[in-house]
Amino acid sequence: MRCADFTHPGEILFRGDATAPQPGTGEVLVAVRACGICGSDLHMFRDNSYRDKLVRETAESYAIPGHEFAGTIAALGHGVTGWAIGDRVVGVTGMGGGMADLVAVPDNPFQLVRIPDDLPFTLAATTEPLADGLQMVRKGAPADGENVVVIGVGIIGLGVIQAIVARGIAPQRIIAVDVHQARLDKALEVGATHAVNPRDGDVFDQIAALCGLSESYAGLSASVALVFDCAGYIRHMQGPPPLETALRLVNPNGRIVCFGGFEGPMTIDMSPLIQKQPTIFGSNGYAAEELVEALDLMRSGRVDRATLISHDFPLERIAESFAAQLQPEAVKVMLHI
Repeated sequence: MRCADFTHPGEILFRGDATAPQPGTGEVLVAVRACGICGSDLHMFRDNSYRDKLVRETAESYAIPGHEFAGTIAALGHGVTGWAIGDRVVGVTGMGGGMADLVAVPDNPFQLVRIPDDLPFTLAATTEPLADGLQMVRKGAPADGENVVVIGVGIIGLGVIQAIVARGIAPQRIIAVDVHQARLDKALEVGATHAVNPRDGDVFDQIAALCGLSESYAGLSASVALVFDCAGYIRHMQGPPPLETALRLVNPNGRIVCFGGFEGPMTIDMSPLIQKQPTIFGSNGYAAEELVEALDLMRSGRVDRATLISHDFPLERIAESFAAQLQPEAVKVMLHI
């Protein structure tokens, strides 16, 4: 079996001699056709973060990443009903294994869902991150007329913007924040009303110039009701952690939804948490029905995920694909298998 093998930070190799997995009880074996590189895969690639949750080992001790993919069912494990060999499916393992010819996936609605016949595998492989965005929007509950900020507009942040628009919500402003201009341009393309680059100055000042500065007993805010933190914390990032920026931006009793991964401990001024009393939601994953909703949004054309796929590589060029995903112009790098 062909697969990717994450050996250590900064190195991932192509292998052509891996032992193929077999489906266990309650599992199906998926022949993978497309697999995306996730932001969490990049955290791991940089410094081993979350390795124990993001790779699946073969008999040869190859460590295979990949947890958002699409393909066809190649075999059924004992006790599996309602599926047939050849069915087109989205798989979500949560434990890697998708960057390979074959991967075993549990048969449950959180990890295995049928793909509409007219939806390409490459788009279906973006189902899981779009479902993540749908859950974040459900938790944050943006409302018409509010100012909303999305920090970090990679595939997750862009999916949040797409989810807001697709659900018919009309904030006064959707402000995208990112250090990469290509991603900001894409955010404006899919529904953001404004783009802010921290390289152009303090994020708080730029957003306050757009939304207005508000001052109360709780201190200064930038007239922002809701912030989605899709960036988390990357060790080499400059400036304050995005969560600190979110706390500065948000109005008293506002909301913050945190999704981005953290590459280690960080120093942060938490004073606004006490002063403003915002609600902070952690968000990890999605409801099962949001996987189905994500597929329906793509099938109906209400969400265009093709515009987010910036690169496409065969599995044999796995090292190049990770190098590409690290580049500023990359949005979503897809592997075809």
